[in-house]
Amino acid sequence: MQRIIDSHFHIWDPSIQPLSWLDGTDGSITRRYDMDCLKRAYASYNEQHPDAAVNFIGGVYVEVDTDDTSLEDRLLSENHDPLLLATSMRSTVGPAMRMPLYAHGVREPLHTPASPRGRCLQDDFIRGLQLMADKNMPFDACVRVDELGDLAQVCEQVPEATVIVDHMGNISNLQNLESSSDALHRLGELPNVYVKVSGYPTDDPRFVSALLDLAQAAFSNKRLLYASNWPVVGLYADFDSHLSILLNRFAGDDDFFFNNARNAYHIVERKIS
Repeated sequence: MQRIIDSHFHIWDPSIQPLSWLDGTDGSITRRYDMDCLKRAYASYNEQHPDAAVNFIGGVYVEVDTDDTSLEDRLLSENHDPLLLATSMRSTVGPAMRMPLYAHGVREPLHTPASPRGRCLQDDFIRGLQLMADKNMPFDACVRVDELGDLAQVCEQVPEATVIVDHMGNISNLQNLESSSDALHRLGELPNVYVKVSGYPTDDPRFVSALLDLAQAAFSNKRLLYASNWPVVGLYADFDSHLSILLNRFAGDDDFFFNNARNAYHIVERKIS
């Protein structure tokens, strides 16, 4: 049975957390999600696919772009579920950045309307990334697809930083796959850059195959991370089909499904024993 660390999931409660970005969605994920919901998603997958059942070890919580990060920090500090293996929390990257002490990593959303174009090229961002590298703390980079080249430039300037590219750089179709290929290859040449294989629609097999081909061509399999993006995956694909595709593609690959997330986020053995 394939062991899995899900390197990218979200939990939230809109009844107490301000999540204004949900107003722009179809409403299907505007409800409370907790760790038990995530466990049920994997249990349901196993029930529906008994011949391809997985052993869900736990996962990495990624910040949810809330308007109240202090509340988010507190809620996560109070969550002691043993399957919550690591957290990537919200901060504004810079020399004076603040973050909760329990955080394994940091994400500043670079793909949202609130983030100015070219943000990752700003001097304060680069200095902050250098400080994160000094502390061996990974940065989750969720960028606009046409700014992958900017991200590659920054990572080349700070090659010692561990940078985890979220959602295959937000490539969503064959057109921006082709235009982003060079930037992904530049990122893949840097030994401390990882990429999460998530965030893309699964209804076009030709596109999915080409995207996964690009991921494996640009990055070593030791720097590709399985991620579900649950529950946001329900807005553009579905949890089961995403997982099934990757189980078929990366069959038996413990690095992809388990080891790489453990290494990138420094998840200690006692958390997953």
